[in-house]
Amino acid sequence: MKRTGKRRLLRALPVLGAALACVTVIVAQDGCILAQPSGELPRIPETRPTILHASTVPSETSVVTRWPQTFIVPVELTDPTVRVVYAAFVDFDSLTNDGLVDHPSHSDFEQANTVGRTRTLTVAIPEPDPTRCHKVEIVVALRLASEDDAKHSHTPDEPGGDISTWFYNPSGDLDGCPALDAGIDASLDAGDASEGDTQ
Repeated sequence: MKRTGKRRLLRALPVLGAALACVTVIVAQDGCILAQPSGELPRIPETRPTILHASTVPSETSVVTRWPQTFIVPVELTDPTVRVVYAAFVDFDSLTNDGLVDHPSHSDFEQANTVGRTRTLTVAIPEPDPTRCHKVEIVVALRLASEDDAKHSHTPDEPGGDISTWFYNPSGDLDGCPALDAGIDASLDAGDASEGDTQ
């Protein structure tokens, strides 16, 4: 009878040993998990804001013939919660530093102005002299080289920025415009320019 009991005990030892090994592994794993530091999650690296040029209102591809109440600039952000800064210019001149409409403005994350990773900026700019052509620009960045003067407000600081450009002329052409850039075709006539109108 004693031998039978010993045999059963000997048969049970490997099973008991395997069970103890499993428990030891589980406890060790939990111990490793608990031993990890509980620091903050790593921050997303800073990247420049990117304007969704195809979605700006008015369109940047046509001459604006009627002055809009606001310019709408959707901006894609890697981190939608970051603060962005933007500045508006009319006929910016890098030699004289003229053209800054007002002090640069900031846009903070709000549910009302952000969908996914896209922040929508709504910028009101006073209408310039409607008797001639004007170049309108909105610069968007995480930071500007300076917010105190026009020249450096036009220059995004690291990691860079983006710019939207429109040409405004009630006659619908580019005659007398400060520059022919921003992808606008100089051959546009008044009929084509109506695409850039806003109400």
